[in-house]
Amino acid sequence: MSFIKLAFASAFMLASALPVQASCQAADILFGPVRLDIIRYDGYETAVVRSATFDDPKKNYGAILGELTVDRGGFSIRTPDQVVVGTISPELRIKGWDDSCDTKSVAEIVTARAGTFIILNSNRPVGTIEGRFPKNDFGVR
Repeated sequence: MSFIKLAFASAFMLASALPVQASCQAADILFGPVRLDIIRYDGYETAVVRSATFDDPKKNYGAILGELTVDRGGFSIRTPDQVVVGTISPELRIKGWDDSCDTKSVAEIVTARAGTFIILNSNRPVGTIEGRFPKNDFGVR
């Protein structure tokens, strides 16, 4: 009986010591249906990224997923803790900074109609954005 307990404990310790596959945080924030809520400050704006779906059990509708801030030459993708995890270029190309982010495929945002965008990853739709981007000096709205 003690052998079974020892074997079970050893198996549990080995399983818990295995590395967890990290995800691309920029994709976690932007991929899927999201909504941008603009926050106005004196002289600038940011956009809070919120979940816009009821269908994802990991993301409650309206949950804050991150934030987009205007930086020099593009947007920064930030976690709710304000850690920068990627960028969006003025050409609306997404680049995640995590090692687990796919660097071979091109993730980009294309306009579907005013206030609605589609996120493509290697020309495959992976999400939608509803709303507008924060005011910036490089012409993205």
